[in-house]
Amino acid sequence: MTVIKKKRKAIVEQSDCVACGCCVKVCPLGAIRIIKGIMAQVDENKCVGCGKCAKECPASVIDIRARRSLPSVSTASCSLPRYLV
Repeated sequence: MTVIKKKRKAIVEQSDCVACGCCVKVCPLGAIRIIKGIMAQVDENKCVGCGKCAKECPASVIDIRARRSLPSVSTASCSLPRYLV
């Protein structure tokens, strides 16, 4: 059985971002940085989807959305012997 998990992540509408840096200041994991002084960029590997950046953004260009992660395979449905899994 394949299980697909959805994880919440911050998504920045970069074309509307004013690069004020408010999101960078409130991110507890340092997952956001300002690129070339013109837009914010989220590191999806660090982002946990807490929503602090979206609440702080004065331009309201950050959304928290569910993103699909890679499927994980349950070993219960595997036909290989247990010692090979």
